[in-house]
Amino acid sequence: MAVLCLGEVLVDCLNGDRLAGGAPANVACHVAGLGENAALVSRIGNDADGQRLNDWLKERGVGADFLQADESYPTGTVVVREGPCYEIADFAAWDFLEPTEENQRVAANAGAVVFGTLAQRQPASRKTIRALVATARTAGVPALCDLNLRPPFYDEETVLWSLRNCDLLKLNTAELRAVSRILHAEGESTELFAGLLREFSIPRGVLTCGEGGAWLHENAEIWHQPAAKPETLVDAVGAGDAFTAVVAVALQRGVSLRQAGPAAAELSAYVVSQAGATPAVPGELAARINAMLGV
Repeated sequence: MAVLCLGEVLVDCLNGDRLAGGAPANVACHVAGLGENAALVSRIGNDADGQRLNDWLKERGVGADFLQADESYPTGTVVVREGPCYEIADFAAWDFLEPTEENQRVAANAGAVVFGTLAQRQPASRKTIRALVATARTAGVPALCDLNLRPPFYDEETVLWSLRNCDLLKLNTAELRAVSRILHAEGESTELFAGLLREFSIPRGVLTCGEGGAWLHENAEIWHQPAAKPETLVDAVGAGDAFTAVVAVALQRGVSLRQAGPAAAELSAYVVSQAGATPAVPGELAARINAMLGV
């Protein structure tokens, strides 16, 4: 079984560098770095960027057999500016993800499925991702939704569908405020978070708060997970994806969020101490995180 990530793989243009990125791809990369099988369902252009992304995924141990090639649209790019803020190119290859018997089969046999909202911005990929999530959940595979809201590339319908079709919801405080506006809800963050999970009957949830750690919800209990202190702070890009990766591994293994929280915080702290979103996970750190997860 594998953690199956659905959605965008793209090139992040950051301070003159061109780096591999995309939240689902980053998550898959970290899952593989922890020694778990990870696969990505996405789409690249038939171009040099697409070839580089394909090579990168294979080098990092991510299954790329479900990576489609598009002859009409280029590999996606994002310009990352201070904030961070994101200038996401329109009509990229990952907007046109096609359904296949093969990706339906892998969804039904995955250990966990991870999806977000960005790759649902165009009808073609939206339809494919929703079909794969439905196939997985029908087969008893848990679905983790990492909302990953990127204005203006989401709408109320996409957010509500995602909330109704996940078994674990992860979002940050800014995303919680955005969802609360959609639902016309007011209150303190933890109240809004717990109320959101109750409203949509989502049994488990993670609310990340940057340096403030995270709030975790499971078995009708909510508690705070402090952030782990990094050795040094280089950049915060990819910290949330690292947290998601550990939670996805825990979801696949049947490990509780209470047990997974400290491990997720530790991997996130390592990522912010390194440049880029997906630094290679040292073997010693991977072993320690797996031990924290009971492996």
